[in-house]
Amino acid sequence: MKKLISVILAGTMLVSMAACSADKPSGGSDATTTTTEATTAATEESKDTEATEETKASEVTPEAIEKAIADALGDGYLATEAVNDDNMLSSALRYLETDQLVSYVAKIAKVTAVDQDQIVIAECKDGYADEAVNLLNESFSQTIGYIRQYPYGVAKVEGARLFKSGNIVIFVIAGAKAADGASAEDEATLAASEYQKVDDAVKNVLGNLPDNLAVVKEPDNGGGGGGLIGG
Repeated sequence: MKKLISVILAGTMLVSMAACSADKPSGGSDATTTTTEATTAATEESKDTEATEETKASEVTPEAIEKAIADALGDGYLATEAVNDDNMLSSALRYLETDQLVSYVAKIAKVTAVDQDQIVIAECKDGYADEAVNLLNESFSQTIGYIRQYPYGVAKVEGARLFKSGNIVIFVIAGAKAADGASAEDEATLAASEYQKVDDAVKNVLGNLPDNLAVVKEPDNGGGGGGLIGG
C-alpha cells in the first residue's frame, strides 16, 4: 500500500513539473525576437537617413541656391538680369570655362555701371572647383579696382561672398542699396546685415556655411581698370 501511494505521489509531481515547464515562457525566444526587432528598426532608420541625405543632395543645385538668396534679400536683390552672350562681359562668368560646368546660374544688375550686384553659382565638373575659385577671385580683383576708381557701394563689393562646397562654387555681390548720402559707416552696417541674410540662405540649403574665400586686395600696379563694364 505504501509503495502504491509513493508511486502515485511521484507521478503527480512529474505531471505538475511538466505542466509548469510548458507554461513557462522561453526567455531565449523572447530575447531573440527583441534583438531581431531592434536590428530591423536600426536598419530601417539607416535607410531613412540615407534616403534623406540623398534627397538633400539632389536639392543642392545652382537654381535652388540662387532662389534662396533672392528670397532672403527680397527687394534688396538687384541681380535680376540673366547673363547672356550680349552682357557676358558684365559678369564674373566670363572668367570661367563654361565647358567645365555641369550647370550654372549667372545674373547681374540692370545697370552695371552703378550697381555691381551679381551672382554666379556653378556646379563644376570634378576637379574644376578650386580653379573656378581662383578665376572668380581674379574677376573680383578687377571689380575691386573698378569701385576704387568710382566709389559707389564700396562696402557691398568688399563684402562679397565666395563659397566652395564640393563641386558647387558660389560668388555673390548683392544686397540692398544704401541711401544717397549715406556715410561709409552706414553703408558698412547695411552691407553686413544684407550679407548675413545671404549667409543664412546658403547655410539653409547646404546644411553648413563654408569659409568665405573672396580675397580683397589691391589691383595690380595699384590701378583700377577692368571691373564690370557698364550696361
